[in-house]
Amino acid sequence: MMDFLRGQKESIRRLCGALELDLEIYHRSSVEIDVTCFGLDAAGRLSDERYFVFYNQKQSPEGAVSLTEGPATGAVRFHLKLEQLPGTIAKLSFTASIDGTRTLQELEKGYVRLLRGDQELGRFSYDRSHFGAERAIVVCEVYRKGDDWRFTPVGRGFNGGLKALVESFGGTVAGSPGPAAGRPGPSTPAPPPAPGRPRLSRSAPRPGDSPASVRNIVSALPAHVCARMDSLARQCRGDTEYLAMIYKNMFASLAAYPKVAEAPLQVIMCADASGSMFDLYRGGRIQRVVDKFFAFASTLTESCAMDLWAFGAKSRQFGAVTMDNVRDYTFAEAGGFERWMSMLNYQINNEPEAMRDITMIYGGQHRPTLVLFLTDGRLSSDWEIEEILIKTSRFPLYWQFIGLHGDQYGILERLHEIDGRHSENAGFLKLDDIDDLTDSALFDELLANADDWLREIRCKDILEP
Repeated sequence: MMDFLRGQKESIRRLCGALELDLEIYHRSSVEIDVTCFGLDAAGRLSDERYFVFYNQKQSPEGAVSLTEGPATGAVRFHLKLEQLPGTIAKLSFTASIDGTRTLQELEKGYVRLLRGDQELGRFSYDRSHFGAERAIVVCEVYRKGDDWRFTPVGRGFNGGLKALVESFGGTVAGSPGPAAGRPGPSTPAPPPAPGRPRLSRSAPRPGDSPASVRNIVSALPAHVCARMDSLARQCRGDTEYLAMIYKNMFASLAAYPKVAEAPLQVIMCADASGSMFDLYRGGRIQRVVDKFFAFASTLTESCAMDLWAFGAKSRQFGAVTMDNVRDYTFAEAGGFERWMSMLNYQINNEPEAMRDITMIYGGQHRPTLVLFLTDGRLSSDWEIEEILIKTSRFPLYWQFIGLHGDQYGILERLHEIDGRHSENAGFLKLDDIDDLTDSALFDELLANADDWLREIRCKDILEP
């Protein structure tokens, strides 16, 4: 039997000898936990509600996914006949959620295991130590890979219950309760403003929502980080007063990820400055991104500053973003964004060039570095990006790609298909506008990815010189 690690990818055909198997999810908890399967299309959306398999709809139309009770109390089983799924279903996402306001801190034990008949082929285990204030978790995913399917344990929680899970996959929730009182049922998803754009919903109460929460944040985080946070908050005066609420949300989110706060993390931003981004710069939307990313970076970085790179056909590092220059950075630094575009040859966006330059500067450092890489898509070279991600997977370097107001993101939407990486060193978040997510939801997403990656590189000794 195989013990799966978070983020590990395994061929279903190789493990099971076929594409028919049972997937069992078990939870021991003092609260009721609902387990659900979302059948998602290639854009990661619940485009057909018939592939939402849960307590009130226990089978997909052709019977390729069916839900039954497991042999033990607290267990459910999904019988999967993957070859029978239509081509429109690219991924099965298995989730667990708690109704009401209680959290996964009450989870004593949980696991997902793969079965072929009575034989257990592999297991991924988790418990309350993996979670904070979350009310939902993506347990694992099964996704297409050519003529095969692959299994990957995810184990990532976020605040919000079943309703938030449905909405995060692009669905909507019916206004009236279904047959199971108080539980939401799915309805046909409304066409999104931007196809494939995540609609993350995190509706649980967060730290920072009450005066007493300051004590909770301080108790959750290291003293030196709290001192840095206090200094940053005190500097939000005059021209930078507008950052105060952004910092408040960042501090509250960070309290749920104390391991990220403990890391000697460096956060840098790399921004697309090609011509297609001109209106976003001119309208202040990229400045808004800089504001949010600076609050994120300065909270996590000892220097309280954020290195910034920009790229067109060429890439270049500009002056660090600090509390002194953040307010009008994109309009004033080095002559402002129009000057950047001229210097960098705005006619082409060359992501690989920027990634290579960043790797050369930061890759050899034995300090974890998180790159917030902003692009509006239409990538110059998928294969070069893939090659760089494989190469840098042995470095303490994480690429958090953010797709903003664009399309044709290529390999960024298929990061899970990249084989040969030593670590899961990249994530992708697609948005139409930076304010489509609340600050809390944005920071939760970034911190969750960073937390997963930091755990992995510690286990694999990637930080060792």
